[in-house]
Amino acid sequence: MRARHFRWLLLVVVALGLGPGLFWRTPTGLRSDGAAVSVTPIAERAGVAGELPLTGAWELGSEHGWFGGFSALVADGRGLIAGSDRGWLLAIDLAGPAPRAVPESFRFVGRRANPRDEVLDLESLARDPADGTLWAGFEGFNQIERFAPDGTRAFRSPPEMARWSHNSGVETMERLADGRFVAIAEGPERGGKALHRALLFACDPVEPQTATAFRFASWPGYDPVDATQLPDGRVLILLRRVEYAIPARFDTAIAIADPAAIRAGKPWRGRIIQRLSGGVFADNFEGIAFVPDASNPSRGAVWVIADDNFSAFQKSVLVRFDWEG
Repeated sequence: MRARHFRWLLLVVVALGLGPGLFWRTPTGLRSDGAAVSVTPIAERAGVAGELPLTGAWELGSEHGWFGGFSALVADGRGLIAGSDRGWLLAIDLAGPAPRAVPESFRFVGRRANPRDEVLDLESLARDPADGTLWAGFEGFNQIERFAPDGTRAFRSPPEMARWSHNSGVETMERLADGRFVAIAEGPERGGKALHRALLFACDPVEPQTATAFRFASWPGYDPVDATQLPDGRVLILLRRVEYAIPARFDTAIAIADPAAIRAGKPWRGRIIQRLSGGVFADNFEGIAFVPDASNPSRGAVWVIADDNFSAFQKSVLVRFDWEG
């Protein structure tokens, strides 16, 4: 009985540690406050294994009270856009030898749903490279919002997501090169042996349509948290497993799968090609994006970003791997 109570106490403490806004954080301030963002190189290399060469790691930091919580990543031309689970976007310039936060790009994009609720929990991003249209998946509402280049916005709650958990819903979303969209729920089905609900949209998911339902077959304990498409058409899926301890530890894997193998009602499977599980790399990585090389688009870099959960124990880490095609 005493051991069981201790386990419950441990889970409560860990849950508080993973929750945003820990009491020892600095005051959040105003959303309108400017954000000066630092990018500090990380020398550590231990804790990474797999097929992708590690070519850089950096810690992002800011005194801005709303900075952090990065849970989505998408390529923006030759740069990146990171999205946070408090409804913020940050543009990252990759033109130089090291990433650089674009000045004054940290902006709030959440909105009010009603007098008492705001739509904030941004967990996934997708982008049309042709015109820059951006789509964001908001997990708490299982809602997808479109940000057009002219500043107009539109949103939709796909009926196929109505039964997805509000705590672990549309965590993964990617626009494929042919204009279709893949969306995957973070939480597995009950008794589903690591099977996660997933949808394939024939076009813009904000437009009315009937999506094709299938399942993503993950590995026990690992949940899909983001995805990005490679030049050859295959998709990298970022997977995360939480080890409950004080502080919590995270084990991350990158799987590769072919969207041509998606079939209605069937499991979609891939294979793991990379692991991040030690030292500074045992953090809460939740965003992944592929950025092609300007001189050879079949090659490029795979970037992953960590969500610090607004916790004093965690960091906003940005990591780069080479993709050699």
